[in-house]
Amino acid sequence: MKRIGIMGGTFNPIHKGHLALAKAALREYVLDEVIFMPSGTPPHKALGKIIDKEDRFKMVKLAIKGVKQFSVSRLEMDRQGLSYAVDTFNELKKKYGDKAKLFYIMGLDSINEILEWRKPLELFKLCEFIVGTRPGSRIRTFKRLVKFPPLQKEVDKINLMELNEDISASEIRQRLKSNKKTAALLPKAVADYIRKHKLYR
Repeated sequence: MKRIGIMGGTFNPIHKGHLALAKAALREYVLDEVIFMPSGTPPHKALGKIIDKEDRFKMVKLAIKGVKQFSVSRLEMDRQGLSYAVDTFNELKKKYGDKAKLFYIMGLDSINEILEWRKPLELFKLCEFIVGTRPGSRIRTFKRLVKFPPLQKEVDKINLMELNEDISASEIRQRLKSNKKTAALLPKAVADYIRKHKLYR
C-alpha cells in the first residue's frame, strides 16, 4: 500500500518552512510521495490578501523542482467554488481506493482550527494527520482541542512532529511589502519569481 502525503495550503507564497515540513514528513513517516495541493478559493482566508492562484501554482512548481517524491496537483484550483479539504480527500479516496493510505500534512495553526472546517469528523475517516509544530507553538490550544469528546477517539490519527523552522507566510508578505530581505525564508527560484512579477508590493 502506498503512503501518500497531501500538503495543502494557500502557499501565499510557498516558503522554506513548507518544504522543511514536507521533507520531514516524507522521511519520518516513510511516505512514498508528497503531493502539494494549492487551494483555489479557501473558505477561511481573506481573498484580498491572496494573490492569483496561477502565480501560487507556478511558485510551488519552482519550489519543488528536483525533488522526485514531490509533485503539485491542480485538483483544488480547478474545482468550482470554495476549496474544502473534505471534498478533496473524498476525491482522492475515490482515485486511490485501498491502494493508498493518505496523510494530511499541515501546521499546528491549521489543526487548531479544524473543528471550524466543513465536516471535520468525516475528514478523520479519510486520512491521518501529520502536524508540524514550530518553536513557541500553541500546544495548549491543541491539547484542549483533543479533549473535545468527538475527537477523543480520533486522537491517534494526529501525529505531531516538531520542527526547528519558524517561518510564516504573513511575515514574508510583510517583509516583501517593506522591501526587507527574504532570502533566508524563500527558495531562490520563488524569490526570483516574486521579484520578476512584482508580487506582494
